[in-house]
Amino acid sequence: MNPNPHILEPGFPLPLESQPVCSAQTVIWAERKSPVLSSSSLACLAHIPCVNLTSGCAHDCIYCYARGYRNFPGYNKIIIYKNMLEKLKSELIRKRNKPHAVYFSPSSDIFQPIPEVLELSHSILEFLLSKDIGIAFLTKGKIPDETLDLLINHANIVRAQVGIITHDDNVRKMFEPNAASIAIRLKQMAKMASGGIAVEGRVVPILPGITDTPDAIDRLCASISNSGIKRAAISALFLRPAITASLKQRILDKGILDDLFSFYKDGKRLAVHAGHSSVIPLSQMRREEIYNRFRQTVMKYGIDLSVCGCMNPDIGGRCNITGKWPKYGLQPGLLD
Repeated sequence: MNPNPHILEPGFPLPLESQPVCSAQTVIWAERKSPVLSSSSLACLAHIPCVNLTSGCAHDCIYCYARGYRNFPGYNKIIIYKNMLEKLKSELIRKRNKPHAVYFSPSSDIFQPIPEVLELSHSILEFLLSKDIGIAFLTKGKIPDETLDLLINHANIVRAQVGIITHDDNVRKMFEPNAASIAIRLKQMAKMASGGIAVEGRVVPILPGITDTPDAIDRLCASISNSGIKRAAISALFLRPAITASLKQRILDKGILDDLFSFYKDGKRLAVHAGHSSVIPLSQMRREEIYNRFRQTVMKYGIDLSVCGCMNPDIGGRCNITGKWPKYGLQPGLLD
C-alpha cells in the first residue's frame, strides 16, 4: 500500500480529475524576421547555433520552462514560421564558414504531433544533412518513419537525446499530455541506437516524491538500458513563476500539488548558467541525495550518467546536450 495516497505508485491510475483535458491546437502561420540560426543563453550551447521551428509547443508539458518566455504564444497556440527553410538557406550562403552542427531547441520540439511541423522539420533536416551539417536534438515526440530513416542514413552526424522522465505512462499523461507514449519513445531510442545514432536518455526534470523513488528510478533505468541506451543525463525540477503557475493550473488534485510543492518550501533562489536566469531549486542536499540514488542504480545497468551542469552550478556536472562529434574532432556541450 502506498503510505502517501497522493504520491503515484508505478502503474497507479491517475484520478480522472487530475487528468488535464487538452483542447485542439491553434496553428498560426507567420514570417520569421529574426535569424533562423540563433545563439542560446545556455552556457552548454554557446558554441553551436540553435534552431526553433515554432513558437510554442504542442506537447504541452506542464513543467516546460518555455512558458516563461516573452514570445510564448499562450496555451494551445503554435506559431509556425513558413519561411524557415528559405531563410535558413539564405543565411548559410552568407556565412563564410558553415556550422559543423546545429541544435534543435526543445522549447519548440522538432517532432510535435502537428503535420505541418513534421513536414517542415523533415525538409529542414534533409537540407542540413545534404550539406553535411550535423544535427543534434532533444525530443519527447513521435518521429515519423520517413524522418527516422533519414536520420539513420546520416547516423555519423546525428546526436539524439530523448526526454524520458518516467517508465509509467500514467505519470507521463499527467505531466506531458500530448507527448509520445513511453513505449514509443523507448522503441525509437532502440531503433536509433541500432541504426548507429548516438542516443542519450534525458531524465529532466526529476519530479520529487513522484519519479525519484528507488523503485521508479530502477524501472526507468532498466527501461533505458533495455532499449540499448548506455548514456543518460539527469536534473531535478526547478521552479520558475511560469512553471509554478502552470502546475497550479493543470494539476487539479490538490494533494499531489501540495506534496510536490512541499519539497520547495525552503528553497532559495539559485543563479543558473542560462543568461541571468535564476530558479527555485530543491535544496542542494536533496538534489545530491536524488542524484546519488540514480548513480547507484545505473551502475547495475551499465549506464554512463551525467548531471546537467547548467541547472546545477552548485553541484557541477556535464550538460552533454549535444554530445560528442568524432567526425569533426569536436566535443561540444560539456561543462567539466
